[in-house]
Amino acid sequence: MTKKYRLCISAKDVASVLDLSPRQAQRKYQQARDAYGKAKHQQLTVHEFAAYYDLPLAEVIERL
Repeated sequence: MTKKYRLCISAKDVASVLDLSPRQAQRKYQQARDAYGKAKHQQLTVHEFAAYYDLPLAEVIERL
């Protein structure tokens, strides 16, 4: 059975994945959302986050 993971990522998740303070994580999250042209109500996916910061998707998922 494969392990399921969440589709969307939050600023709190960014803080734990990148080991940042909450404010720094919020800035990184916002940078990625802006780069993809997301509106306020739209979420950032784990895949988009990993691609934007050029991180291996498997490692990001592992740290969630």
